[in-house]
Formats: sequence, structure tokens, C-alpha cells
Amino acid sequence: MSSAVLFDQYGTPDELYTADVPVPSPGPGEVVVRYTAIGVNPIDWKILRGDLRAHVPLSLPGGCLGVEAAGVVVDVGSGVRRFRVGDPVIRHGRPGAYRTYEAVPASQESDELTAQPGRFSAEQAAVLPVAAGTAYSSLRQVGLRAGERLLVHGASGGVGLATIQLAVLTGAAEVIGTASAHHHDLLRRLGATPVEYGEGLLERLTELGPFDVSVDCAGGTQPTETAVRLVDDPARRVTIVADPQAQANGVPYLDHVPLELASTLDLIGHSPFELPVTARFPLSRAAEALTLGQKGGLGGKIVLIPEA
Repeated sequence: MSSAVLFDQYGTPDELYTADVPVPSPGPGEVVVRYTAIGVNPIDWKILRGDLRAHVPLSLPGGCLGVEAAGVVVDVGSGVRRFRVGDPVIRHGRPGAYRTYEAVPASQESDELTAQPGRFSAEQAAVLPVAAGTAYSSLRQVGLRAGERLLVHGASGGVGLATIQLAVLTGAAEVIGTASAHHHDLLRRLGATPVEYGEGLLERLTELGPFDVSVDCAGGTQPTETAVRLVDDPARRVTIVADPQAQANGVPYLDHVPLELASTLDLIGHSPFELPVTARFPLSRAAEALTLGQKGGLGGKIVLIPEA
């Protein structure tokens, strides 16, 4: 048997419970992965609350959250050529990773498994897909080029931190990131110029502008207003937040590119890249992890560690 964290109805993290479930067998074209670390993301509690029921009905995740994880292949189904037993992999995509073992489609077309580069620990690999992948698609959408200036709102969150680093790797001349003051040292270390949130933000950013492109990782009135005022071309603005106000005012919503994670890993290569992990919980304490994540302001990622 193995463990899974499940829920039977929409609600708060209190709905989550740990259950013993059979270790799956791989079907044709699948591998079974034993997870070593699982990323916790805002989409997890949004699914749990029912915010995304139109797109992710309860039947789709099967009552299990989790859209990113790292693990090791332990069994291989017929027809699989990409992976072998013992291969470290990164799992990303549909919900269902809050468990110890999972059968996962292994084809490149399904885009749910990517080989884990040896340079990344299990924790770092587990938090790459959502943050780094989203950052990569954002920078592709706005067309950031070497020598350009980038404005990042919500720069201390996982996607914001990844956006800063990928922009530096792309050759951005300067990255300006908005964040709370206690995260400014981290932003400077990663290569960004930090700017404090709050009243007077537009004026502070105007003094540092203009900007060629903007990526909004926070959503809300201020990020939308400053993007529109300081980046002239709507095609060079993007938000990762499904905010109708942003779209109505000329800040397009993100479209993820195909093979997003593989492309991100190609860009990173062997360059320095860091997504701070600020909290770790056993898988059985997933409810606590989600509750902490909902509070926000961590300046890093949360991971779940499956019990042996």
C-alpha cells in the first residue's frame, strides 16, 4: 500500500485526509513514479475551494491535489522508451501528485514527465514546473530580448523569483521587481532592483522607467495601472493572474507554451538558478502546508515530503 492525501468535497484544507491506497501498476505508455518531493502551489487551494470547478471538476483530480513533484521511476509499462526504472523525473501538469506513488503517462506528447537534471535536488526539481515554467512562458509571450528593461510585479513569489533569474539569463539590461521590504535583499542577490509596494508605487516606478516589458505575478489594481502606464505596447505586457480587470485594461493573460518545462531547463542549462524552499512538511500534514501557503508572503516555495 501507499499513501495519498485526498478530499471528497470542496472546502478548506480541513477537508484533506490521508488514506492508504494500492500502489498502482503502469498501463501501456505509463510509468509508476515514487515521489520524493511535491510542490505546493496556489492552484492547489483554488482547486480545493472549488474556484476552478469549471475547468478542474472534482472528478478530474480524483480528489487529489498537486500539479508538480519530483521522484524516481519504479515501474515501466509496455511501449515506454523514454524512461527506465531508476530514472529521476519531474512530474508536472494535471492535479493528482499529493501521493507516494502515481502512474503517469510517459510520452513526450502528454508532457507530464521530464527527466530531472542531476544538478537539482529533489526539492528544487519539485518546485520548478509551476514557477520556472510559468516564468519562461511569460517572458516568451512578452518577447523579452537582450538589453531590454523588465518590470516584475510580485517579484518575491515563486514565479517572480524565477522570472528575475530567467530574464537575467536572457540578457535583460535591468530587472525592476516590486516586493515587500523584507524581501529586497533576496531580489538584489538574484539580480533585480527592488521597489517597495504601497502608496506612491506608480511615482516610484515612473522615476525608474520607462520599461520595455512587464510581467505581473500579483494581480490587482496597482500592477495593472503601472503596466499600462509604463509599457506602451499591450503585446509586451502579461499577467499570470486571471484578473478580468487586467484583461479589460490591456494586460493580456498568460498562454503557456508547449514543452514549457523542457524549454525552461534548456535555457537554465548549468547557470546558477535558485528557488528558495522556505517550508517543508510531511505529506500527511498537507493541510498545514496549504494553510501556510494561503497566508502568502513567504518569499519562497513550500514542499511536501512523502514518508518512507
